[in-house]
Amino acid sequence: MRFTLLTFGAIALAACADSKAPTSPPRFFADASPPDEPPAPRQRVDPRPIAEQIESLIRPRFRAVTLPADGYSLSSDAVHPDITCPRTSLWNGTRCWLMYTPYKNSDPSYENPAFLAAGSDTAWTTPSQVLNPVIRYPGQGQYNSDPDHAFDPATGRLIQMYRLVADSMNRIMIMSTANAREWTTPVVAFKERNHDAVSPSLLIDDDRRARLWYVRTGAEGCLARSTSVLTRTSHPDNGVGFEQANWSAPTPVDLTVPGAVVWHLDVIDVPGGYLALVAAFPKGSMCSASDLWLAASSDGIRWRTFAVPVLWRSMSMVQNKSLTTWYRGTMRYDAETDMLHLWPSAFAGARWGVYHLSARLGDLLAVLGSAQAADWRALAMKQPKARLVPDMP
Repeated sequence: MRFTLLTFGAIALAACADSKAPTSPPRFFADASPPDEPPAPRQRVDPRPIAEQIESLIRPRFRAVTLPADGYSLSSDAVHPDITCPRTSLWNGTRCWLMYTPYKNSDPSYENPAFLAAGSDTAWTTPSQVLNPVIRYPGQGQYNSDPDHAFDPATGRLIQMYRLVADSMNRIMIMSTANAREWTTPVVAFKERNHDAVSPSLLIDDDRRARLWYVRTGAEGCLARSTSVLTRTSHPDNGVGFEQANWSAPTPVDLTVPGAVVWHLDVIDVPGGYLALVAAFPKGSMCSASDLWLAASSDGIRWRTFAVPVLWRSMSMVQNKSLTTWYRGTMRYDAETDMLHLWPSAFAGARWGVYHLSARLGDLLAVLGSAQAADWRALAMKQPKARLVPDMP
């Protein structure tokens, strides 16, 4: 992430526990319309404004996350959170693990992937065996960003991917660990020109089929007028680590937000398909004006978005936090309780932080699905304006 902005008790162990999937997928995934046929808004049965309905679902469980300072920036400022939990039992004594990047003073030299254990939904700690960041600063004129990770079910290793920006290229790096302490040497999974491989999001199935989504923004990056989402796949043979695996050529993905530019995303699998948390900013603006949207897909290629975001900058529940931008977040879904847990990062006041909120996915999709374009137009008029930093390159 190269930002050029000025404003810019157990882990819900319900959220991290493996559970039985519902007997049928949520309707939103089961009856998805073709991408050229936007779904008609659902009939609205709640007379309250859409914004009030969404906030009523998530406000009761909205809290800031406490993070430790890392050993390099000596700051708890953080962005790019990504949570993952093994499908069964604990992994090295902890149920769920987090990657993130420190971001003190919006300085990319601090933006180096770090590794934490989730003690609860809102308290993340540095395990005694971990010295953060786990990836060093690459040097002047280069920077790291956008970590994402998943477990390899065959080996029990945690696989991490992140973006290294250097020499006018985006290199998607990959490394792994079996013990949360010793990592393999990062290698290049694939590379794209600046900035055509932003915010990689990794999933690995039980049969070791891996799928990666990322955003192609072009050279303008944070100021892009349009972007696209791509996916790649990999399926290493038995005995072959993901560091040695080959990745497919990119396939275009139909994931767009009407009137907005997709900037970052995180993808999880849910019964019936996939769910994405998408950071997007209004066309003609910049990434400091990002809000967070949900999108759903039955195949990972054709996606459906909603008329309104799930988190926007002028929400009443954040007005006392001086929040000026929502940013990349991470999700975890518990099929047994239908609870969707989200951990978005955001810029509030003069600090970058991470928050936690949760709601029943069925309830959230029902409200979002009833929204119309007019609902977002009414909210967008109240949004704060983004500002550039003086030394924007």
